[in-house]
Amino acid sequence: MNHSIAYIVDHASDIDEEILEQHQVYSLPFGINFSHGHYITGESIDRESLFEKMKEEIPTSSVCSLDRFDRILERIKERKIKNILIITMGHKFSSFHNFLKLYAQEKKDFNIYIFDSNAVSFAEGAYLVRALDLEGQGYSFEEICQGLEEMKAQDRVQLRAYFGSLDNLIRGGRMKKTTGTIANVLNIRPILDISDGLMAVRERIRGEKRAYNYLVQEVKKSLDPEKKYYLSLLYGQGEEEKAKLEEAFQEEIAQADYYQMVPLSPVVLVHSGPRVAGVVWACFDEEKGSSF
Repeated sequence: MNHSIAYIVDHASDIDEEILEQHQVYSLPFGINFSHGHYITGESIDRESLFEKMKEEIPTSSVCSLDRFDRILERIKERKIKNILIITMGHKFSSFHNFLKLYAQEKKDFNIYIFDSNAVSFAEGAYLVRALDLEGQGYSFEEICQGLEEMKAQDRVQLRAYFGSLDNLIRGGRMKKTTGTIANVLNIRPILDISDGLMAVRERIRGEKRAYNYLVQEVKKSLDPEKKYYLSLLYGQGEEEKAKLEEAFQEEIAQADYYQMVPLSPVVLVHSGPRVAGVVWACFDEEKGSSF
């Protein structure tokens, strides 16, 4: 596809690298900060290194320096593209959206629309897939931006995540130690979703098997197999969660208009911990078939 729009996402969007390369999508990194050093996602730290370092310390994340954004704009200028769609992690998860919005106002050579996904991981990335789909159908830049806003307002994107361990949440101060310890002892696992732009506990389920079954049923009750939908399965450390997800969602994978299975990015893993499995899906009132 010859694009008349340039697309920019951030490293928290958890989109298949093949899609990014195929459509020449630019991606902005985050910083990962430990007491002993600063690292850049996609450059100076990978998933395995992060897992090792998190055994000793829970890091924080930060936005990248905006000179990287300037370099991307130079590359877009060389392509003679004026319209730029930037899709960011939700502003309640990070200051990146507001920071970038202020900075982009100075870039008068471009027509820039910064879309706040109000989400993270592929619940953010699904909006890029939708934008590419709409462009492939012939929609204008303005119509695509409006379409994403309507998609968000209609809660088209859903996320559910199962945490195999609460240790990272406890150590990072994101869950009370007593609550988390009791949950671990009783084998109770939270299922999280996104509510009002933040992660929230949707259910508390005892046992891994029941947790996976819950994820499957949540997706099944939402899908109309005759209508278009996107599906993404996400996992943390190791191949065990990946295999379980693929087995549990065989039917939904086969019928999806867009499907991906990707490991969670380092910036997301900072907050989730390594033992996590999730599913993101987006449903539409359209006949099946994608245009990208």
